[in-house]
Amino acid sequence: MRIALLQLNQQLGDPAANGAAIEAAYANALAGGAELAVTPELAVVGYVAEDRMWETGLRNRVAVESARLAKLSGLVPLVFGTFSPSPSGRLFNELWWCQDGSVRQVIRKRLLPSYDVFEEHRWFEPSPETPKLIEHGGHRMGLSICEDLWADREFSAMPVRYACDPIADLAKAGATLLLNASASPTMLGSWPPAGQAAPWTIPSKEQQRKKLIQGLAKKHGMPLIYADRVGADSWHLFDGGSCLVRPDGSWQGGQRFTEGIVWVDTEAIGSSWPVYPNEGAWLRDALGMGLRDNLSKQGLEAVVIGLSGGIDSSVVAALATEILGPHRVLGVALPTAYSSGESLELAKDQAQRLGIKWLCLDAGAPFAGAASALKTVFPDRAFSVTDENLQSRARALLLMALTSEPAVHQLLGTERMAALNTGNKSEAATGYFTLYGDGIGAFSILGDCLKARVYALAQELGEAVTPGILSRVPTAELRPGQTDEASLAPYAILDAILGAALEAQRPEEGLAEDLACLLEGADLESARKVLPRILGLLRRTEFKRRQLPFNLKVSPKAFGQGRRMPLTAP
Repeated sequence: MRIALLQLNQQLGDPAANGAAIEAAYANALAGGAELAVTPELAVVGYVAEDRMWETGLRNRVAVESARLAKLSGLVPLVFGTFSPSPSGRLFNELWWCQDGSVRQVIRKRLLPSYDVFEEHRWFEPSPETPKLIEHGGHRMGLSICEDLWADREFSAMPVRYACDPIADLAKAGATLLLNASASPTMLGSWPPAGQAAPWTIPSKEQQRKKLIQGLAKKHGMPLIYADRVGADSWHLFDGGSCLVRPDGSWQGGQRFTEGIVWVDTEAIGSSWPVYPNEGAWLRDALGMGLRDNLSKQGLEAVVIGLSGGIDSSVVAALATEILGPHRVLGVALPTAYSSGESLELAKDQAQRLGIKWLCLDAGAPFAGAASALKTVFPDRAFSVTDENLQSRARALLLMALTSEPAVHQLLGTERMAALNTGNKSEAATGYFTLYGDGIGAFSILGDCLKARVYALAQELGEAVTPGILSRVPTAELRPGQTDEASLAPYAILDAILGAALEAQRPEEGLAEDLACLLEGADLESARKVLPRILGLLRRTEFKRRQLPFNLKVSPKAFGQGRRMPLTAP
């Protein structure tokens, strides 16, 4: 049976646009000889439209569009994800099997994830029933929705253990083919990569997915078809990953991070599961997609980036240029008296290398004005951390001013622009940033990337990043002789601690021993010495992170919706 998996990029809360995309993809599937066409989970409304789904108007529009799609179905079934009201006032997350202009069967999601970034119990009601099998193409098909796939305790890496196993129930009912429609965000594993050092490293979603799908296909002795969405919405990144896996483990599927039809055939033998060459290549595709979709879906066309001559801002500028083109990126140097000539030259070289628009603004002027105002009431004050923060906030003031400046609109050819945050996760975790200073921006591309992953992405971007920046000692240049590693800890040590404590969520009591998996010798001794201070910074700076822009989630535990810590607990 030739099946078209409609790997779509939804518009949240826009059933008319999503319905039109489904209709067009279904027409293409028919033209390509499909015997069945399947969309991802909640394809009509988009996963997940959050509290928009409480709106009566949106619920009505979803109902109208779902009914329209059902009517356009023909002899070849169209299976699409939608919802309908439940008696509780919440919703049922559903798949509609539509054929010959009518709904032939409705399949409802049984397991609702409520952990990390998921909180489906807020909007949905679980179905208590195993759906009936559907006879089609010589198969008895068992359909399920996303989390229903992840209950098997032998293969699932999910933190929740469920009381039922929907896939096992379908197999017991006599299914000969399993089909799961998903909207499952992708991610890398915890730092360092699985298999590289620590046995407790959390594997990537791709590694988890491979283990699960191949394991279930072999265990139940039947092909398993997986239809997933692609695209980015806020912090969620979806890579697609739609595929068919046979009991022998052979794989059929399509390209990651690409919208379109993925063709699979139940009678064909596939190949081995594809593997990304390295983390840098994955980050380039994932973060590039996240940048593109978050800008376009928010109606933004251009970006303003503060270029410091450092690795973070250079990587953000290179990626933004790759996605938007150089004509829609403005790089801005913002030197003060403590900025080195080297920083300015590297920033300028980075802008010229990318071919982007370039400005140099004196951040020392607004800094001097603020410092002078303080001097009028504290005439004897000396230079302090206050002045370091004032410099950062002076830069932020100018960057934000540029986003609304008509001359910049003319320069970039649009009024629809935003400043991008250029911070990384290692610094956010320790509070090593200035609120209302380098903490500003519409969203953060690198906010879930430890410093090591920033360098991995820079290596992947190649000549787009000025070589001198890669070898430079990281520094914020807010006082004479300042370096980031002197203020915090060497990044190799800092990332090892954060990879274990934050991303892999290892117990604090055993962290000193855990670090022995990652470090040795003097590095291990140094890590154990700074461990209490780093953990203290991680706890005490939560109030600062609550005010950061949202970031694109690429790790098992990102700051934001999936990590909710109280501000008042020790």
